[in-house]
Amino acid sequence: MQSAERRLAAILAADVVGYSRLMQQDDRAALEALNERRKLVADAVAARRGRIVNAPGDSILAELPSVVAAVEAALEVQRNCAADGKPMQLRIGVNLGDVLADETGAIYGDGVNIAARLEGLAPPGGICVSKSVHDQVKGRFGVDFEDLGEKTVKNIASPVHAFAVRLGQAAAPAEPVVRRPNSIAILAFDNMTGEPAQELFCDGISEDIITDLSKTIGIAVMNRQSSFTYKGKPRDLRAVGRELGVKYVMEGSVRKAGNTIRVTAQLIDAETGAHVWANRYDRTLEDAFLVGDEITEDIVISLDVKLGHGEEARIWRKAMRSPQARDLFNAAMNARDGGTPQDVRRARELLLEASRIEPDSPWPYAHMAVTHVLEVMNGWTSDRARSLEEARSLAFKANELESTVAGAYAALGVVGLFEDRHDEALAHLERANQMRPMCSGPKAFLSYGQLYSGLWDSAVQNAANAVELNPLYPLWYRYLMGAARYFGQNIEEALPVLRGVRNANPRMIPARLAVIAAERALGRDAVAMAEAAAIVKDRPDFSLGKFAQTQPFRDKALRERYLEALRTAGLPA
Repeated sequence: MQSAERRLAAILAADVVGYSRLMQQDDRAALEALNERRKLVADAVAARRGRIVNAPGDSILAELPSVVAAVEAALEVQRNCAADGKPMQLRIGVNLGDVLADETGAIYGDGVNIAARLEGLAPPGGICVSKSVHDQVKGRFGVDFEDLGEKTVKNIASPVHAFAVRLGQAAAPAEPVVRRPNSIAILAFDNMTGEPAQELFCDGISEDIITDLSKTIGIAVMNRQSSFTYKGKPRDLRAVGRELGVKYVMEGSVRKAGNTIRVTAQLIDAETGAHVWANRYDRTLEDAFLVGDEITEDIVISLDVKLGHGEEARIWRKAMRSPQARDLFNAAMNARDGGTPQDVRRARELLLEASRIEPDSPWPYAHMAVTHVLEVMNGWTSDRARSLEEARSLAFKANELESTVAGAYAALGVVGLFEDRHDEALAHLERANQMRPMCSGPKAFLSYGQLYSGLWDSAVQNAANAVELNPLYPLWYRYLMGAARYFGQNIEEALPVLRGVRNANPRMIPARLAVIAAERALGRDAVAMAEAAAIVKDRPDFSLGKFAQTQPFRDKALRERYLEALRTAGLPA
């Protein structure tokens, strides 16, 4: 750098808050928002005769002719970002310092590095400046400064005296965080034993929870690299939740008293700060490492119950003896509720593999029976009679091995509906529900039986209870709520529920058909016919004759009236 020029420069450094998280949520939208933010900075800098020096990744480095211009540009950028209300925010640091500039226009030195470190000290949507900048601009822009004192920052020999610009609530609102409903960060467990040798045990518990919980469909688990950045640091769990974009944060600790080691874990709602769940595990010191898997499993089950599949998760995860069979079974339960024929077939394959590992367990057979009835319920089988026979045979096999598996009775109940034995079917479905009163699956199947038996108020109530008991409930639970309201002549309440199901999954043809019937019942024939035409376009193989085979009504006249309403809307018979 022989031709490098040394000069005093006003440096502005900006960086996007949570860019990796935003990219994971929607990479196209994140890139578009990043380009918009770059333009905001470039325009503000150019308007003050400055220049963009570099813009690597999600960072921007600019040089301006004075610190007044640099702070003025930073204020304009942050106020414009706050005004547009978009989730992508910036941190900005401003410094006045000595730099070296080469023939390409690039600048180097502590003046640049300190600006970048000041940016890191700024809050989302905020500005942080050095003392040299503060001393020149204080009183100029109608903003106050908070003295942060001297800060030790990375790769800078001397502490940096920093000031935060107080933009005011209106100018810099709290960062709008987009959180997935069932998202969680598992922080590194704190080693409170006083023994560095236990650090591996603490980290191992956290890592195992992250790994095992990641297998649970529907729970988004923040990766280890992000979660462990808070290790050993004071932390505000609500702030952690905002920064990582998660709904829940879990923290834990390991303590030692004599020959006992105590592991505690707590789950926090990162939006409210409220405790959701907590537990502790006491073990002898000699057994600590041996029972690490047991503690991890208990914690994962508790999280799955709270955030995932409800009380059924506890039963499912304890259903099999061998870890391999248990993993297959859990994977099958996750696949089963995926909502497509391929998901149900995949679930059956996994259950069959689990049954080969544990042939004496009733659970794989009972839930293989359920996969067959799901295919019949949804019209996904080419041989309904054979599917019903397979379901009955597997359910009887499960009952031979153990008579208390609710899934077997649920399967027998649905088989009874399709064989026009509604009273017997309801008895089986009631028994399944009595066996597992706090589980959503038996309640949903009971609601299904009540819907087709004309017990519409009870069907609505049981479907609503099923939804309440399972945070990751399958969408057909809500379909039952809407359909039972429709057939019970509560059509104005039924229609919004059915529309919601249709919008969430347009492949769920029964919901779309119920929407058509409800629109017709309310006199909106044009809307109904448009929906019917869309179904014909999406599913050219659809016919009401095939659909009728999936509707096991006790009242056959009611079924015919329903089919006629659909036919006159334009659907092929």
